[in-house]
Amino acid sequence: GRTMFRKLLASAALNLFTLGVDASQIIHLEVEQIADIYEVRVEMLVDAPAEDVRAVLTDYANLDRLSGSITASSVIDSGPTGTVRVLTRMENCVLLFCIQVQKVEDVTQDRQGRIMVAIVPDASSFRSGHATWELQSIGNTTRVIHHAKIEPAIQVPPLIGPAVIKNTLRREIRESFENIDCLARNQCASPTVSPHDLIFEM
Repeated sequence: GRTMFRKLLASAALNLFTLGVDASQIIHLEVEQIADIYEVRVEMLVDAPAEDVRAVLTDYANLDRLSGSITASSVIDSGPTGTVRVLTRMENCVLLFCIQVQKVEDVTQDRQGRIMVAIVPDASSFRSGHATWELQSIGNTTRVIHHAKIEPAIQVPPLIGPAVIKNTLRREIRESFENIDCLARNQCASPTVSPHDLIFEM
């Protein structure tokens, strides 16, 4: 009956996390918007070791590999406490509206290995923003948990409402995570993200 079906589902879910997966997959993707703040939550299983995923996320000079909207990225400063200041420039377009965006972020890693990101508002096209990346090893598979809150400082035309931005963000985040996946597994054939879609990545 229903109880047996639920037990089978629970068993399948347990096997997924204990034995690993045959292919990488996004298992949760959520984009919410309150006033001018966008909140993103993503969870993904990558069929690669955590150190390979971390190497992709912290390759600050080559962030353009994650998204076609990123035109340049570089480390502009590094502090004695392990903080790295990263500059990213992007060109974002949706419909006929295009903007150039600059983002300066302070990136640190805590004792648990989480990557912590904080936007520097005075040097960025954002009023505020912070994000975390958590990598959990499951054998040779990595569970990636990403949470971000961002508040763009740009003015978006009324024609491009919150629903359009949220739907575009969902699609772009999915494609960016697919790039993280293929880069970590060294199986990227070509960039999958279009430079002509709006995305405020962190």
